[in-house]
Amino acid sequence: MSKRVVVAVYLQEPTPWAVQYALGLAGRLQIPLTLLAVAPDTGPGGPVPENLAGGHLDAGQRQWLDQIMRQGREAGVNLELFWAAGPFPQVILEFVGSRSDIQFLVIGVGDPSPATAGDKPGLALSRLHQVFTGEILMVREQGRITNLSEMPIKTKGRES
Repeated sequence: MSKRVVVAVYLQEPTPWAVQYALGLAGRLQIPLTLLAVAPDTGPGGPVPENLAGGHLDAGQRQWLDQIMRQGREAGVNLELFWAAGPFPQVILEFVGSRSDIQFLVIGVGDPSPATAGDKPGLALSRLHQVFTGEILMVREQGRITNLSEMPIKTKGRES
């Protein structure tokens, strides 16, 4: 089974620098790229966000997505798109937990980051580190890359 790069993007606060990094990484390694686009959680029983169907994106999101698709084609990267709604960290956990072909998970980090939002940021990252055995790359806007395995993550009663 071919390995792949996954870049997770929260649609309310997109991180184009992470997508650019993931496109470059997939291109260099000549492996497919999956864009996991996560819409905000509408809550239990709430309506499904219209943009999950891809047909009701606002103009900025549509332009951004078209640009990513064009850049992927130009770079020769096989790009697939997955849409999901829910809390950003939980969607990522479920997605990577359901796939065995992911080698790299790229997440854009801003201030604050939806990747670390929620009850306790360290706990969300720790869970992700436990579920996913590949490399987790946190990409900052300034171009700095942090491999999650190199970060000291404190969890309840344990350090990793």
